[in-house]
Amino acid sequence: MNTPRVIRTVLFSVIALGALAAGAVFGVPALTGGHGATAAEEGRGGGGRGGGGGPPPASVFAETVRSQTFSNRVEAIGTLEANERADLTLSASDRVTAVYFEDGERVKAGKTLISLAQREQSALVESAEATLAQARQDLARLEPLAEQGAVSRAELEVARRNADSAAAQLRAVQSRQRDRVLVAPFDGVLGFRQVSVGSLVGPGDVVATIIDDSVMRLEFSVPSIYLSSITPGLSIEATSNDLPGRTFKGTVDSIDNAIDPATRSVRVRAMIPNEEGLLKAGMYVAVNLLAQPRQALSVAESALQPLGPETFVWVVSESDGAPVVNKINIEVGLRQQGRVEVLSGLTEGQQVVIEGALRLREGAAIKVQDKSVLAPKAASGKGGGGEPAGANRE
Repeated sequence: MNTPRVIRTVLFSVIALGALAAGAVFGVPALTGGHGATAAEEGRGGGGRGGGGGPPPASVFAETVRSQTFSNRVEAIGTLEANERADLTLSASDRVTAVYFEDGERVKAGKTLISLAQREQSALVESAEATLAQARQDLARLEPLAEQGAVSRAELEVARRNADSAAAQLRAVQSRQRDRVLVAPFDGVLGFRQVSVGSLVGPGDVVATIIDDSVMRLEFSVPSIYLSSITPGLSIEATSNDLPGRTFKGTVDSIDNAIDPATRSVRVRAMIPNEEGLLKAGMYVAVNLLAQPRQALSVAESALQPLGPETFVWVVSESDGAPVVNKINIEVGLRQQGRVEVLSGLTEGQQVVIEGALRLREGAAIKVQDKSVLAPKAASGKGGGGEPAGANRE
């Protein structure tokens, strides 16, 4: 018999029994009590957050369904033209004696621009005035004599005819005299002058051009399928790369009377006010035609929940005084600048969820957050350990 081995075995057994006894006395109750307390606390904590064990209300952002204007946008391109344009010419032939305008000058209707030599024409006017004065004197002398029977009625008629003829002759020479002076036909801006003092001009020679740029004319083509939607007075928006960042508004003035058989399009003319004078003739512009403007309900695009061919939104309502959500099927129309036209399914004033719809279920309780919670807050002096508030986002 190996006595040392027996002794070692007995010692190990005693130590093991002692350790088990100590654990039974000190360790097990402590462990058991710790686990029990933790479980109880968790049970109480879970019940407090979930309201009887359920999940907490989901935080969402919502907005009110509102009405706004929607329009079918038809895009086109065109070139600006001045509302009025004229090549200025004279109907007489002679030397230019005076020029009364500068290149690019803005003038009013009736302003004198160019004058031709007037000496001969002035003499003709003076002669015609003298002839008319003599004819009227002869008529005035014969009228009382005719009443007395001293002269015949035929002589009186000849005197009257001579006075009328002299007056007509004076008007003719005065008209020819006015033709030797060029005046602005309407308010506008003059182009480069093509003549100088002393130049000889003849009928038909262009001495300058004038345009009325207070209103610009814009012609463009649109597909004929939009013909029923386009009417005079319809609003348009025009932009140009020559004036980045600027949008000019105008209205449709007229529509052509025929459709182009080659392109199946129709020509449309619009008028754009140009009070600032920024728009120039020949400028290339892009046009947005706002066809069929209408008032309709709208929601943000982020509120839509597509499911196959159908579209749903989460509508906020109340149940037992607490906010809940219900899934509503809606019919949508035009999309415009982040908004969606609602054709049916909603009424104005309802609230729909726009963010935080990922965890929502039919009839689920929610907490509607205000957008202000997203604003950055100043850090707390004590360390700022709080969590930022926010919604569950998709």
